Amino acid sequence: MRRGGERIPFVPSPIGVVKKMLSLADPKPDELLVDLGSGDGRIIIAAAENYRCRAFGIELDEKLFRKSMSAISTKLLKDRARIIHGNLYNFDFSNADIVTLYLLPETLKVLKPKLLSLKRGSRIVCHDFPIPGIKPSEIATIKSSSTGNKLHRIYLYEIF
Repeated sequence: MRRGGERIPFVPSPIGVVKKMLSLADPKPDELLVDLGSGDGRIIIAAAENYRCRAFGIELDEKLFRKSMSAISTKLLKDRARIIHGNLYNFDFSNADIVTLYLLPETLKVLKPKLLSLKRGSRIVCHDFPIPGIKPSEIATIKSSSTGNKLHRIYLYEIF
């Protein structure tokens, strides 16, 4: 994904981290979860399957977009899961109840005003990188064997 000359790498969140992110966000069936830079769609798919919420991702990379849409189709989740092929910087996610992110601090800094303007009661969940200058409501730490027992931090923010 590019913004100007910047490249946002695809680094998938381990499944255990995805489960913890969703557990902290606690999506309800009537809520909308948006994953910015959705990669292979694993967060969107897990949210739609396990929490039965509406889940949308935005992904610029054509191969990842196609891969995630294929997985959504295979799992018969098209009624509540979808990936949009596009740039996360231009995407309007103002109607989201939950936003999930695994983005670098520079990108989080750029997105911060849009994130802070989410409606009251919205939740933001970040993997490994906090939103600069904002105190999270909760921080969870999880060790993942799929990343060599690396500790991953998950930051939950609630909009009041």
